Amino acid sequence: MGFGNFSKTVEGMLLGFVGGVIGGVLAYLMFNGIETSTMGSNFAQLAFSFRVTPALLVEGAIFSLLMGLLGGLLPAIPRSTHAYRLKLAATLSYSASGLCL
Repeated sequence: MGFGNFSKTVEGMLLGFVGGVIGGVLAYLMFNGIETSTMGSNFAQLAFSFRVTPALLVEGAIFSLLMGLLGGLLPAIPRSTHAYRLKLAATLSYSASGLCL
């Protein structure tokens, strides 16, 4: 998808945000309104009521954007990793030969 260093960062943020939205929707559908309780060893009962609020969804979206930013920064920095300098065909043939773990 990406064309340059900036677009790699934007792509990472976009993918992180989409994943965060999907996760937020799934969390809302699966856990909102669930009530459960536990029974301790001394017969003490502790009850939980799960609520997925809009504030939690916004916090999750912000967190997913930040994780996407961090995930997109390293590939965007030129020559920052050893893998960036390797030739693709040589790397694939080396790992296919069984020499790479």
